[in-house]
Amino acid sequence: MNLRTGFLISNYLLAGLALICLALSEIFSSITAGILIAGLIYCFALEYRATIPVSPSKKLPSSIWGLLLVILLYLGFDFPILNLVSAFLVYLLYTRFIFKTDFNDYLFGYLIAIVCLLIGALYVQGLAFGIVFLSFYLVLSWCLIFYHLMTEQVHDQISPQLFKNRGKNEKLNKALLGWSTGLVLLSLIMTAVIFITFPRVGLGFIALNSSSSPVSGFSDVVTLGDVGKIKQNTSVVMRIEYTKNGQPFRPQSRILWRGVVLDHYNGQVWGSTLNNEVSLPNKTGKGLSLFRVPNPKEIVEQTVYMESIGIPYLFTHGIPIFADGNFKRLNMDQGFALKTDRTHFGPKKYTLVSEISDPNMTYSLELPTPDENVFPKRFLQLPKISDATKNLASDLTKSFRSNSEKAFSILNHFSDFGYSLEMKNDPDKTALEHFLFVRKEGHCEYFASAMVILLREAGVPARMVNGFVGEEWHDWGNYLIIRQHHAHSWVEAYLPGRGWVVFDPTPPDPTPVAMQSASPLTRSLDLLRMNWQRYVIRYSSKDQKDMAQFFRSNSKDAIDSLKNLTSLNWGDLQGRIANQKWALLILLTIAGIVFLFRQRNLPPRLPQAVMLYKELQNRLEHKGIRIEPHLTARELLSSGIPAEKFKQVKKIIDYYERIRFGNQPANLDIEKKIKASLNSI
Repeated sequence: MNLRTGFLISNYLLAGLALICLALSEIFSSITAGILIAGLIYCFALEYRATIPVSPSKKLPSSIWGLLLVILLYLGFDFPILNLVSAFLVYLLYTRFIFKTDFNDYLFGYLIAIVCLLIGALYVQGLAFGIVFLSFYLVLSWCLIFYHLMTEQVHDQISPQLFKNRGKNEKLNKALLGWSTGLVLLSLIMTAVIFITFPRVGLGFIALNSSSSPVSGFSDVVTLGDVGKIKQNTSVVMRIEYTKNGQPFRPQSRILWRGVVLDHYNGQVWGSTLNNEVSLPNKTGKGLSLFRVPNPKEIVEQTVYMESIGIPYLFTHGIPIFADGNFKRLNMDQGFALKTDRTHFGPKKYTLVSEISDPNMTYSLELPTPDENVFPKRFLQLPKISDATKNLASDLTKSFRSNSEKAFSILNHFSDFGYSLEMKNDPDKTALEHFLFVRKEGHCEYFASAMVILLREAGVPARMVNGFVGEEWHDWGNYLIIRQHHAHSWVEAYLPGRGWVVFDPTPPDPTPVAMQSASPLTRSLDLLRMNWQRYVIRYSSKDQKDMAQFFRSNSKDAIDSLKNLTSLNWGDLQGRIANQKWALLILLTIAGIVFLFRQRNLPPRLPQAVMLYKELQNRLEHKGIRIEPHLTARELLSSGIPAEKFKQVKKIIDYYERIRFGNQPANLDIEKKIKASLNSI
């Protein structure tokens, strides 16, 4: 096999694998995929006979019009974006086989094939795609090797008429194919093996030197207003994946991620006087058993990927039954708040198994261990408060006897209050008095603090909790995003017979940050960051075990997927991609930018006289006159030009030399005559 044949085979194999990626993604039906692959085979036969490629005749590339048409069809007629992008890529693929301006156009074909591979990666998750990917990786390596060998035979900007017959006299050594294939496969295998099997080492020793700043509002001492300050920050605090019975799960009830428990208030500052109740050593991978829940109704596993925010607390949703993560010790105070043994650390990952069936319940116990000096004394503590506050608490609860009735009466009092992050206090009144009797609007800290004070004045044990409210779900990645903006304060009141019950007097924030309103680019970048944390930074020994199990259980599915390729159904595509069109619009935009950037960076257009001279060379070669690269224009006249064509050829060469080397201006009339005479050569 000669170099040219090997080069062509590798190019068409790569294009065929690109079409298979689109077929596996259910972009095309089996019939459509078969027709497209048959078209590739036909193009291969044409190029093997040197019929194609040919130079395009239009000045403006038709691909630009194709891109504009795709955008018009999507924006104007709401065509499925995935169909449009795929059709446009196939169009570019075929036109690049048929039309080429220079040898470098083969590289652009490789880029199109890579984009098709990326589309396949978005939608195909089985081993069938893994097999196609490995084949693609190998064939692309062949393409680049043969491309480099071909550029030694031809110039990379040479026209199709000059390069499409080159490489026939150079034989491909079997050793070259064998060694190149072996090295490519070996590099891929070694990379995969090292990544998958290398022992996972916790990165805690690196995190000790982290310079992250703690987020205010999450410590043992919190000044009234601290939580309100961070609610204007949209930075991500953590991302959480939920699974139930091994399957992705999205909680339907309200999500509160519990963090700091505060029991003491002096009129300006909240603090915790609760001692550590339990301190447990943790061995990563084994984890810790925490609470037993009788008759559990909804058990879920939560995997938390936390950013570097300097918070030592382990936030929990529901009642934690089990916890594991990259921490050496886990402490729990008398308010059931969980805290690690470090105050500054980098991004961390931990796993919880929790019971989340009742979003309004926390713990049925008064304390982890009964202590009459703590309960109820610590949770009835009051600062100096005004008579107006005392009278308000009395008026709201005097008609009720049970703690539950008193709590709901106080909760209902805040139903007419408003939400605001702008706090302007009266210097003659305390912040809470101004909130209760004058302003009657504020954010969560003010509502929670006021309700705790009124409950305690009414004799109901209560405490304030700082954490986060989960209200931003990433549909593409199936995970919950928690930002500083989602910081929240609420109340836990102890009701006899039930335990610590959640009360949230704060009205909804009128300006929430919701992922559904974020731009596709923002959503894509967040998904990329999540996957970077999940599959690269936090790839763990458990992931290694899951990977081994995956290969064992899915090897048969991969074979079945390849066998069932011919049964792909176009109709199933619509529902599958309904929520993905923005991601594919991004892909279309990126592909368009890459293409336009490439067009912008093409070499400057040659003078018309030079192009006429090159066309003369092409026509003479087509007539069987071999044009050596080293021949000058004058030497060309003595290279066997037929006598009947000599005068015409000399006229073209004379004009070329005057323009090219004599710096004379172009003459349009002469150029028209030369074009006419070229047609007769």
